[in-house]
Amino acid sequence: MATKKSEINENLTSAVSEVIEGQITGKKWYYSKTFWANIIAGVAVIAQASYGFVLPVEYQMVALSLVNMGLRKISSGEITW
Repeated sequence: MATKKSEINENLTSAVSEVIEGQITGKKWYYSKTFWANIIAGVAVIAQASYGFVLPVEYQMVALSLVNMGLRKISSGEITW
């Protein structure tokens, strides 16, 4: 019985430490959905220039703004570099 309690306490302490460490340190930049969405947007701009199919700038800005706002809404952690 004592070993069971000890094991539970050890697991609980480990889980709490992991959560606290994650909150203090944030997440790495390469886990950021917003970062990758902006990289994809940059690649799309380069592709537009290369292939000549260009959307109006206003449409691009509205789309990127909506994507970023949506991703910010579902994101909770801060980024650490």
